[in-house]
Amino acid sequence: MDRTRPLLTYLVLGCAATLSTWAAFVLPHHPVTPRENPPYARPDLPTAPPKTLPPQSRPQVDVVFVLDTTGSMSSLLDGAKKKIWELARFIAQGQPAPELRIGLIAYRDVGDDYVTKFFDLTDDLDGVYQNLSSFTAAGGGDTPEHVAKGLHEAVYRASWSPRKNALKLIYLVGDAPPHSDYQDGYNFRAIAMQAKERGIRINTVRCGRDEDTRLAWSEIAGRTGGEFASIDQSGGMIDVNTPFDDQLAQLNRTLTETALPYGTVERRSEIRAKNAAVLAAPKEAQAARASVFGLLGKGGRAAAVSAGDLLDDVDTKKVAVEGLAPAALPEPMQGMNAEERGRYIDTKKKERQQVLRQIDELNTQRDAFLKSKAPAKADSFDGKVRESLKRQAAAVDLAL
Repeated sequence: MDRTRPLLTYLVLGCAATLSTWAAFVLPHHPVTPRENPPYARPDLPTAPPKTLPPQSRPQVDVVFVLDTTGSMSSLLDGAKKKIWELARFIAQGQPAPELRIGLIAYRDVGDDYVTKFFDLTDDLDGVYQNLSSFTAAGGGDTPEHVAKGLHEAVYRASWSPRKNALKLIYLVGDAPPHSDYQDGYNFRAIAMQAKERGIRINTVRCGRDEDTRLAWSEIAGRTGGEFASIDQSGGMIDVNTPFDDQLAQLNRTLTETALPYGTVERRSEIRAKNAAVLAAPKEAQAARASVFGLLGKGGRAAAVSAGDLLDDVDTKKVAVEGLAPAALPEPMQGMNAEERGRYIDTKKKERQQVLRQIDELNTQRDAFLKSKAPAKADSFDGKVRESLKRQAAAVDLAL
């Protein structure tokens, strides 16, 4: 009898059992990637939706200009009125597109017509221009001014954004140092430290060559992580005309005429007065304003021509036409029925979008001209503001 056959049988069965045990423990830890559309897939079973990241809010840019409006600042103020739209456009073209608000504070000194004039942060850029245009240079006399009161208004009264991705900047612009002899509780050093604690940077721009102003301005900026700059007394701004300004100014007028003021009679009159002030601006400023709204109107938005513009407020769902009393509607819509009002809104929106497309086309050509022929002077007021904005915007991941 051959005794080797049972022995071989036992060996084979033993190896098979060992291999089976090894496969049971090892193979699950080394899974094979299934083929695309495997035959064992169950298309009838629900699959988990792809993960999507929550939408990131647009960065907020809050800028308050604190301006010395005493008699020696006349040239600077005149230049700032012409450049405010260019600065607004510089910020508006950032990536990702930011939400922009601007505030204004004028300051003089005790004994002048006023010590401060306060205009809170707002996204109504027409209102900003109107308020800035109302500033005149007068008063002063002795060298120091009430700088601390102006800074106090900016830090404590302005409605700064609480958002984490908000860039909060003050631009202090003047040619004279702060009063240090007033016993009224306003201390520019303490105010600067409070600004830093609130995440507000104070950038200082000295006009002229006063040494006491340089020392104070450098200290204020340094205490908040801001930047100090020095420019010519006049502000160093130059008027720049482009071959596209006439067309853009006309488009600015056409765009403004698409506005649909609504609300009370007084409110509608206020908006019309504001629009009239915009259309009385120099051609350069009107061209820059049109450029700003060309940017804001990208993506099919109606783009608010001014605060209280029904066309934009309907588009952004801030208000519903059917929820307004007839007397609160723009005059041309008051006698219309609901269907006619809807058609009128749609027609006006298409008109505005057509104007905005024309503006956008001219913007590209105007930008190329300005970059090649007339870049902003680095040592001018607008040049210094652009430089610091570009550097500090990185803090909120905004590329300017």
